[in-house]
Amino acid sequence: MTALPLIGLDFDNTIVLYDAVFRSVGVECGLLPPGFRGGKAEVRAYVQALPGGGPKWTSLQGMVYGPGIMRAEPAPGLDGFLTACRKAGVRLAVVSHKTEFAAADPGGTNLREAARAWIAAHGLTDPARGGIDPDMVFFETTRAEKVARIAALGCTHFVDDLEEVFLEPGFPAGTARLLVRHGAERLPSGPFRAFRSWPEITHDLLGSLVA
Repeated sequence: MTALPLIGLDFDNTIVLYDAVFRSVGVECGLLPPGFRGGKAEVRAYVQALPGGGPKWTSLQGMVYGPGIMRAEPAPGLDGFLTACRKAGVRLAVVSHKTEFAAADPGGTNLREAARAWIAAHGLTDPARGGIDPDMVFFETTRAEKVARIAALGCTHFVDDLEEVFLEPGFPAGTARLLVRHGAERLPSGPFRAFRSWPEITHDLLGSLVA
């Protein structure tokens, strides 16, 4: 019998999106002007251009990924993808490069626990909703350790928003690489297949898996 696929999922900017949180927290902290428009990339560029912008950006990231994470939203179409996987009997794992504490706040919010709380709050580990086994959620300290985890789990597919993950030495050759850039006008090319949304991935990947 052919083993069921195991699809690995990145967390930040793949499962969960932070654009609105970066804007709102940035305005609340006085780093951005009221009514600022743009996503994370635009916020980063604006804040880093301020006097002392580097440390300010690092601090803002800690606030967003820590106490601000509960204001973040799942990427559009994620629920449909999880439902399709559940119906097809596809196994899932979350593998993320995430340190325990923010560099700017080493004694503050545990970023991994904050992420697990978000996952639970949005039902991703609920068997009737998300269907991800809580024991299949992993947070690794370095990108190399993340790639090693993907290999150790034997993921047949991996979905990530960063090309660098797929280019990391040791990324398993037998794991299909799926890059997602939510809402991008242009998609990069490389040793991966690129998508703009979870519905695109669901149609393309799950259609072939259950055909």
